[in-house]
Amino acid sequence: MNHRERLLKVARGEMVDTIPWIPRIDLWHNANALAGTLPKKYRQYSVEEIHRAQGWPLHKVVPEYLKPEKPEDIVHRAIGLYRLKEYPYDFEFSGDVEVEVAYQDSADESMTHVSYHTPVGTITVRHGITAEMKKSGASITWVKEHAIKTKDDYHILAHVFENLKLKPAYERFQQWKNSVGEDGVAVAQGLGIACSSPMHFIQKTLLGATDFYLHYHDYPKEMAELVEALEPVYNELIDILVQSPADAVLWSANVDDMVTYATYFEKDILPWCRKAARKLHAQGILAIIHPDGENRGLMDLIPQCDMDIADAVTPYPMTKIDIEEYYDRWCRSGKITIQGGIPEMLLLEESATRDDLKNYMDHLLKVITPGMRFIASIGDTSPPNTEFERLLYIGERIEKEGKLPLQAGGFDPISQERLERAGTKPETRLRPRSPVAVATQDDLFAAAQQDVLAGDADKLVNHVRQMLDLKYDARDILNMGMLSAMEIIGDRFKDGSVFIPEVLLSARALNEALKVLEPHLAGKQMEKGAKILVGTVLGDLHDIGKNMVLTMLKGVGYDTVDLGVNVKVDQFVQQVSENKPQILGLSALLTTTMPQMGLVIRALEEAGHRDGLKVIVGGAPVNQKFADDIGADGYAADGGEVITLVKSLLSDRKIGAGLKIET
Repeated sequence: MNHRERLLKVARGEMVDTIPWIPRIDLWHNANALAGTLPKKYRQYSVEEIHRAQGWPLHKVVPEYLKPEKPEDIVHRAIGLYRLKEYPYDFEFSGDVEVEVAYQDSADESMTHVSYHTPVGTITVRHGITAEMKKSGASITWVKEHAIKTKDDYHILAHVFENLKLKPAYERFQQWKNSVGEDGVAVAQGLGIACSSPMHFIQKTLLGATDFYLHYHDYPKEMAELVEALEPVYNELIDILVQSPADAVLWSANVDDMVTYATYFEKDILPWCRKAARKLHAQGILAIIHPDGENRGLMDLIPQCDMDIADAVTPYPMTKIDIEEYYDRWCRSGKITIQGGIPEMLLLEESATRDDLKNYMDHLLKVITPGMRFIASIGDTSPPNTEFERLLYIGERIEKEGKLPLQAGGFDPISQERLERAGTKPETRLRPRSPVAVATQDDLFAAAQQDVLAGDADKLVNHVRQMLDLKYDARDILNMGMLSAMEIIGDRFKDGSVFIPEVLLSARALNEALKVLEPHLAGKQMEKGAKILVGTVLGDLHDIGKNMVLTMLKGVGYDTVDLGVNVKVDQFVQQVSENKPQILGLSALLTTTMPQMGLVIRALEEAGHRDGLKVIVGGAPVNQKFADDIGADGYAADGGEVITLVKSLLSDRKIGAGLKIET
């Protein structure tokens, strides 16, 4: 049985001879090839040559976005259109869309500027790659300027996409599939970066991460027009894919219960996943979803998508769900095959010891019995600083102990009762909600607090004006009606009972009301909360986690400064010197950029800025061990936890926990 046959059988739920081991090493290879630090044996090897030399199947789920045949094949990246070998289709704009392209190179970045001139307006975008992205092995360009900036842009993009034509490019795809051969499964791509649906396409491709949620609330009519224009494109795409020579299609990627929270996922993503999967299945083609984050809130919904493979599944200790629960509820119950299961942090010396990896492999091989519907891989990818020997160790363990069916001690025969239990909804694991501390002195205080909780800016502004007209003290309005509500929102976000949109809308409502309140606070005695700087480290362009932390901290009254993304070490040092904060927050969403956190802390020490400064760290790959190892003062997993952490650190120093107006 060759690799391709084995992988396809496992995806379909058939028992094979052994668990496949298929690490993803493209980012690791990109970074180390550039730095000249590939293992000596593989110094001149390509990714494919290393896989074949090790006897590993080729990992061909994610396209090689930065290896186009011609540069112009990725020029439309910022509106989700590619001409790459992994895409079995091509596209054509209508004659009334004029495309203007300009390139700009500097020592720090290489950018592509694209303008789309249409009869109803012009859309401009910028995308490219930074020097640090290259060093970290980045596999795709960064969108610096998104297509949608105002609500008018929806109508312009609707014109672009309602006149867009897709056409098959089967020959190009077949040539690539032939190069993969029997050494793996050549996975075809959906629209954009595996955007599951028209709305998901808008979210992932056309808008900034934070802006999407506000637009989703504010501009439903404009979004609906663009969704309507995209629907025929999606239908045409499905028709092309089902006739293609693909064995499998990556239809949906980057879903998790924070970014694509459950109600949104069920309404705007699941129906299109199910539609695509069922049409693909009718032609014997597999469908793949890439849920590489926190999935507690999607554990029931993802299997309902009718996908065959859940790729890059990343369990505890990087997320909250243990591999045992994943396997029991998804694989053992026959709903979906997992490809992944080994958190990338276990490959890094700075995040996990060799014993940690050994213990994890012991646990994995015990709890995934009998081993069907499981393809061992990395969730999400092997970082540049991966210890290659750890990949070899995993492969050796699977080769020796992965013969199927597994007979580990933890396995017991599967009863019908267990199968039913495995498919049931998990018990809710939320802490009791914090009581809503509604001010009892006056119904208007309570109303203002409820306005913040509901994210209703108009009502809150009206209530604030009403209280001011009635001669309420501005300090009481702020303290009793507004700031306390944001603490409640923080607790709810922490326990998983509200999601990103609610937090952003509440924060926006509070900020709008503050504009009305601030003139009445002028001259009042104020105890200013601690100053906190937050930035995403060099090489990392993700901002949603940072933005959530800033929103939560600002919402409860701290004096916050947003340092942005891709912040250099010397810039952090300079900002600390100039702003003299009590706390510096460092964010990283990539294992590739985690080491920058340690560099920042050492630079602060060398500059003499650590006395009196608390440094906290966070982000998906970061954990308490890493925080301790680099000398950070604290670690928080999300924007809800950061409030508790900050209060604790500041209480030790007797610094104000937040903005307070002295009465």
